[in-house]
Amino acid sequence: MSLSLVYRAARPSLLSTPPALRLSLAAALPPVFTPLRHASRSEQTRPQGEEGGKRLTYAERQKARRELAAQRPTYKIRKGKKDITQYPDEHKPQTRRARFYDPDSSFGKKSLVYQLKTGQLSDDLKALGVKLPPPATGAFSRTSERPDLRGPTRRSVRKMARGRRGRESREDVLDPVAELSRPVDDISGSSRREGFRGAREERRGGDSFRDAGSKRYAGPRRVRSGIDEDRSDGAGGFKPHRDDPISIPYTTAASQFLYGKSVVAAALRRSRRQLYKLYIYNGANRSQSPSGNAMMQKLAARKGVPTTILGEEGLRLMDKLANSRPHNGFVLEASALPQPPLAALGPIADDYASKPGYPVVLAHQSAEDAAINGTPSFIDAPTPAHKPLFVVLDRILDPGNLGAILRTVSFLGATGVAITNKASSGLTPVALKAASGAAETLALFNIASLQHFLRESRANGWTVYASVAEERAAAAKQMRCVNVADVERDDPLKKEPCILVIGNEGEGLDMQVVKRADFEVNIPNLSPPGSGVDSLNVSVAAGLLCSAFLRGVAKSREIVVGGEEAEAEVLW
Repeated sequence: MSLSLVYRAARPSLLSTPPALRLSLAAALPPVFTPLRHASRSEQTRPQGEEGGKRLTYAERQKARRELAAQRPTYKIRKGKKDITQYPDEHKPQTRRARFYDPDSSFGKKSLVYQLKTGQLSDDLKALGVKLPPPATGAFSRTSERPDLRGPTRRSVRKMARGRRGRESREDVLDPVAELSRPVDDISGSSRREGFRGAREERRGGDSFRDAGSKRYAGPRRVRSGIDEDRSDGAGGFKPHRDDPISIPYTTAASQFLYGKSVVAAALRRSRRQLYKLYIYNGANRSQSPSGNAMMQKLAARKGVPTTILGEEGLRLMDKLANSRPHNGFVLEASALPQPPLAALGPIADDYASKPGYPVVLAHQSAEDAAINGTPSFIDAPTPAHKPLFVVLDRILDPGNLGAILRTVSFLGATGVAITNKASSGLTPVALKAASGAAETLALFNIASLQHFLRESRANGWTVYASVAEERAAAAKQMRCVNVADVERDDPLKKEPCILVIGNEGEGLDMQVVKRADFEVNIPNLSPPGSGVDSLNVSVAAGLLCSAFLRGVAKSREIVVGGEEAEAEVLW
């Protein structure tokens, strides 16, 4: 038993003993039982020294606290992030995607996906002496042609593994080297279907549901290099049969099919994308004049885009390429529209009148995305008399509304549009069809953090206007609340560049976004009470707001004819 336990056991008996006997026992006990006395608060504040020193005054203690506070770091170390004590500016938080494509980061560099994208897996296989098949070409090829995607993709390897498991027994082990070295014909869709069907027939004892007279599946077609052998047209295309299942002929895995005369013509004229193939329907039941086909073929030939003319037998293919939507007889296969990530808008230069425009600050993007989106640093403005108007769309869900807004703001003269990444519709073919080619002419961006974008842009001299409902504007401060009539009268673009933020169709803008705006702009409801109409479509509201901001730009476009001033053609 230790001395402390002995002391604790003997303590009650010691307290009950007489004082004289207690003093004699305390003198006989070892020094370890001497009780310790804690230092008082005044003694703790005294500096350590030979004589104890002088007690600090209140001013001296406050000065010492300020000096300690100045030595503390001013940033926050978040949970799960690296320690950025020494270099806080060089270690800004990045997304998992950004760290994956960042060559200086070690995140994901040992994964199979990174080795496939960078071609390291192909180089390792070549070093082992494995001969890789050539990339498939033709109408049914889905091999990606992007710069950093060399060799088979993760999706193709996964599909090959599933097809191989269906043909082999469960005891066999999948060999990835053998899978990657197989011929291209073995990884086609027909071979995979044969493997699945063969495994299913073996489990059923060899009885095929096709032999039993079922009409659900008519059997695979023999496909070589993506082209049907017995119905090839000799020009890289095919002659579909009306009883055959329609397969979409992809040139790359990231191909996008644009449909509609205006969209296809704008994409061919602007050439902001990679253009792969043009399909033109020339059946007997088409009402389009032959001159329209000739004009579209001329544009495609000027850009070096191959053209395929389809008759009535190709109508099913055209409908499937356009997802059963009106295509007007024209479908263009192209890459996605460039949409760089935007971090902030830069300050307006002093020589804006000589060179109208504004700089942009892009966020981090991988080398693969930069090859597709580009890295623009300056956006031109249409007129030197007024500053630019930039429109931000937050959480627009309907692609039809998104396309209508792009068409409206482009027609009225906005210089750029940014779409937030969170809960927003993308630039799908439906949105591009609704835009009628306006998306090909606008400077389009995407925003990861809207609040950070507004904060940095305001610091660079931009004025932010948040669109809110009239009920919300009535409850806000009057000095921050304006309507379209006030905007038309004040003409804010005459003084400073402006950012117009438009929110969701039903909920509008988030309150955190509204708080970071300089002004709240609304459209007054002039309908009689009890009419039941209390809101506008978001595309119509965007048109009215942009019209109010750009009305001064339209009024400034005046020409002098015969010594008299006459207003130019305006949009209203």
